[in-house]
Amino acid sequence: MVQVMAELGPPLRLSATESGYVMAWEHWRITENSIGFSLGAMGADFLSIDWGEATVDGEFMLLTFDSDHMLSGATLSEWSGDLGGGSAIQPFVGVVDVVDVNDLVNALPQHGWGASYLLPLPEALNARSRPDMGNTGIQQRGTPTGIGQQTLEME
Repeated sequence: MVQVMAELGPPLRLSATESGYVMAWEHWRITENSIGFSLGAMGADFLSIDWGEATVDGEFMLLTFDSDHMLSGATLSEWSGDLGGGSAIQPFVGVVDVVDVNDLVNALPQHGWGASYLLPLPEALNARSRPDMGNTGIQQRGTPTGIGQQTLEME
């Protein structure tokens, strides 16, 4: 285990198992391309045309250790995919602000002081399965909130 930690650094996920524990490392490479065109540079700020897309390449490595801290299994998965994209044509119609009073009407910082001390502490119904500190599994980042281990969490 010492050699693994020296080579890979601390894991992003760690969980206990019946026979030892598992550690997981992730690497994501996200590429986002977008382009837009607006008539504002020509003095006609009423139309904007935009297009964008994103792709992801990722690696997920899961190493299993026994109770004696010896490596007992390893899995590496790699993937590449499309995260999505979109386009928009946006007409602009609005009123020009001649006076900016936002600084005067926003709440002052002292209005929030101590407010967090009055709120109940966040609680997880399945604290043992928490992806960040649980002991019954590991969940990969990017998992939708409607599935996986955080579905029972309450805030």
